[in-house]
Amino acid sequence: MTSSNDREILRLRIEYEITHAVGELPGRSKNIYTALLLDARRQWRLLLHRSQPAPASRCDSLFLGPRGVFALNIVDELPGAAQIRRLRAQAEQLVAGVTIAPHGNEFVRETVELVFVLPVGQPPATDGRFVVTTDATLRSLLTRDRVMTAAAADALAEHTGRRSTDYQLIPTIVPAQAAETDGLLEVADLRADQVTEALARPFPSWLAFLDPAQNALVSRDYNGPARIVGPAGTGKTVLALHRMAYQSRRSTGPLLYTTLVKNLPPYQKTAFARLSPCTADRAEFTNLHAWARELLTRRRIPVAMDMDRADNAFAMAWSRAGAHGPLAEISVDIRYWREEIDRVIKGRGLGLDDFAQYAALRRRGRRVALHDAARTRVWDLYRQYERLRREARFHDANDVIALALNQLRVDPLERPYAMVVVDEVQDITVQSLRLVHELTGNAANALLLVGDGQQRIYAGGWRLVDAGIHVVGRSETLTKNYRNRRAIVEFAAALPGAASIRDLDPEDSHLLARAGAALPGGRVDRWSGRSDDLPAAVIGQIRNLRAAGVADEDIAIITMTVFEADRLLRALERAGIPTQNMERFHGADDDAGVKVGTVYRAKGLDFRAVIHPFAEPAPPTTDAERERHELTMRQQFVAVTRARDFVWLGVVRD
Repeated sequence: MTSSNDREILRLRIEYEITHAVGELPGRSKNIYTALLLDARRQWRLLLHRSQPAPASRCDSLFLGPRGVFALNIVDELPGAAQIRRLRAQAEQLVAGVTIAPHGNEFVRETVELVFVLPVGQPPATDGRFVVTTDATLRSLLTRDRVMTAAAADALAEHTGRRSTDYQLIPTIVPAQAAETDGLLEVADLRADQVTEALARPFPSWLAFLDPAQNALVSRDYNGPARIVGPAGTGKTVLALHRMAYQSRRSTGPLLYTTLVKNLPPYQKTAFARLSPCTADRAEFTNLHAWARELLTRRRIPVAMDMDRADNAFAMAWSRAGAHGPLAEISVDIRYWREEIDRVIKGRGLGLDDFAQYAALRRRGRRVALHDAARTRVWDLYRQYERLRREARFHDANDVIALALNQLRVDPLERPYAMVVVDEVQDITVQSLRLVHELTGNAANALLLVGDGQQRIYAGGWRLVDAGIHVVGRSETLTKNYRNRRAIVEFAAALPGAASIRDLDPEDSHLLARAGAALPGGRVDRWSGRSDDLPAAVIGQIRNLRAAGVADEDIAIITMTVFEADRLLRALERAGIPTQNMERFHGADDDAGVKVGTVYRAKGLDFRAVIHPFAEPAPPTTDAERERHELTMRQQFVAVTRARDFVWLGVVRD
């Protein structure tokens, strides 16, 4: 513990170093900087402009540490908007292009926080574009979540100090403490095994550093809707969150991150709050159907979405209009015809009077050729289902999207979104695409679509132009895999589900087999056996992973069905293994236990180790069965690519 006398001696030493470096400072500035360094100690560095206060359009100082990079401006009142923009541009330029050798990741300059320090008193409310504190509350910067290691911050400060003639780096006062044991990326003498070691730990290094190819896209200007594509593990969502943070610091409007997956938005909300804490309250993270229902509720539009009743109504419609006719001769699998109506007909916004459009429609993503007579029968099935649904007075998922879309067309949002990010876009419908497009129109940098056709796990396909969205010249393809170790990339790329998808935009342009793996090593184990033996095999594998040092919270069991997930949850609980249903996993630090859930819930997530039980399907004999088989194998592909270091594929043969 430091005594009051030791603290006073340290304070005097800090004052001396500041004065020796840049000369005498105004009393308020000297007190602020001295107090900051006194509290921050070894893990933080200060670069002071050689003139204090700094000239116009120059920040007074840069304060760098594990919690972020802050461009400090000690002022009596906030400057105007134009001056704020100039200060931000100068602050970002100071750290632009700084790389971490030897793997070459760049510091993301857009993550620099612009901070205005006002005299003691209540600071004015802000919208997150910059931080406002007082002399007394500035220390709150030291309590934020980590975004980099102390070593990385130190190297960043040293590099910036060497290349800037306007700023002087204040020497560290406190001797270096014991080496950090947080397992994060180190800057000096970084070896390849240290890079891979970092990804085995929970800390997200992408909060501060990105690959140069990704970093260049964070601030790229698009004059309309844009798209990011790339195979699994290439950092599409990471880049999208960085772009969202970038736009949030340059706008005052609300932001929206949405997707079809229900549990993914809360997970990304946690990540965004660490990436951009000052704008997190302006960002909405929600499932697209939940957003649509909320809109309808606010506008007092009655909505009664009930998917259980939808299942029952369709089963009844099938028994009346499909089970004993020509459609059953094509496929007896009720799921095929449910998907035809959900994804091809209602998913494209075709109403009961639009049979002519359906008759002429190219059914992308569907193998079975339906001629006029068969399409007429499908339409009869659709009419029967809609009659039952309306009689029962409930809505299905497509109805909710259609109602919200109609509302926006009649009465647009009073306060438009500054930016909308749609993740896993390959799995939403054409109507859903129209809905998100309606939120932003063709405004510059406002709509970002993120996805990968190779990871599509729902039936059907589309082109963006089907929804009136054009991204020519505004589409980016990421090609380097940062998530999966090389052995996992090679294994996943050889799976049947990794085949090219020709029914989504763009065609056959981004396959995992063509992606370079950034991480060496990795392990894939396989098991095959009877269904009755599966729980014991899974439990044994978890114990093996534990023995290898893998924590329970870094393990995920990804199943194909809810039934199998529930079965394994019960088996693990009986064995005394802590679990967490993946539907309730939000990526928070307290999310402990082995994660268990279906591939639908694992979309967009990643884990150190993945256990994937897989019931081997029978060989397909018809086009409908081949289509179902391809969909199943793509789901297997998605499950396997959630793994960073280790995959266990358990094939059930009965």
